[in-house]
Amino acid sequence: MGGMMMNAIEIRNLYMEQGTFELKIDELDIPQGYITGLIGENGAGKTSLIYQLLNLKVPKLGDIKVLGKSYNNARAEILSDVGIVFSENHFPEWQSPKKLEKLFQMYYPRWEHETFIKYLTLFEIPYHQKIKSFSQGMKVKLSLATALGHQAKLLILDEPTSNLDPTFRLELLQIFQELMLDEQHTILFSTHITSDLESVADFVAFIELGELRLMEEKDKLLSSYQLIRGSDQLLDDELDELIIGLEGREGSFVGITTEGRVFKELFGEKVSCRSITLDELMYFMKKERLQKTVIR
Repeated sequence: MGGMMMNAIEIRNLYMEQGTFELKIDELDIPQGYITGLIGENGAGKTSLIYQLLNLKVPKLGDIKVLGKSYNNARAEILSDVGIVFSENHFPEWQSPKKLEKLFQMYYPRWEHETFIKYLTLFEIPYHQKIKSFSQGMKVKLSLATALGHQAKLLILDEPTSNLDPTFRLELLQIFQELMLDEQHTILFSTHITSDLESVADFVAFIELGELRLMEEKDKLLSSYQLIRGSDQLLDDELDELIIGLEGREGSFVGITTEGRVFKELFGEKVSCRSITLDELMYFMKKERLQKTVIR
């Protein structure tokens, strides 16, 4: 992904607080034309960040630019270019997609009836039926059809696949990949189903305790770390330092490292070394943070 990249989202020195929770993002750029996965535990700050990006909550400090514009002077323009898909339904239950569309046509300047109908048909969503009769998955599909119907340049998805059956989850991921072919769309995809991101994401942003832990190209990130296992008798203090989130398990050790090659050169078949998953990355990074907290 070489060359100069434009950013769909730019965050600088963001700070907000809600009760005892603090969200602090010094710098985060979401590149335009790619899918960026937003990962972190429940309560880490993913939804709080999305609310900031949608101007649903105003930060105490900081600057947010969406598609090169600021909410201070271009709120309506930004929101017409952003499509939102939540896991919960935000549409009036007594309305049908047909009645909702009349509102959308007034609100969104680039609304396309044909595109809306295309995705309703693809998603098997009845045009005339009231939303209250829809399943949770159907309501998510309606949100996505709406976002695509108003030609959103930026799609912000908050746990969109959590209530979907596996078959449609795969269909949805395929749709996301197809949308990226024209390089006009950008997707920010927050989910706890990290296998979805491993399938489609180009970048991954990891939030922990309200702070950005890392932002990296997904393939580069997953190839940089290895899961390492072996007998704990192989380790010494120097090698311990090369392992993140080191755990002892009945005479053996396990953790992640960026130095898998070193362990293989030293111990050969006495250690097992393989690529990691995003779940494992989050788990062992949390383990490392907790271990350092205990040491302090």
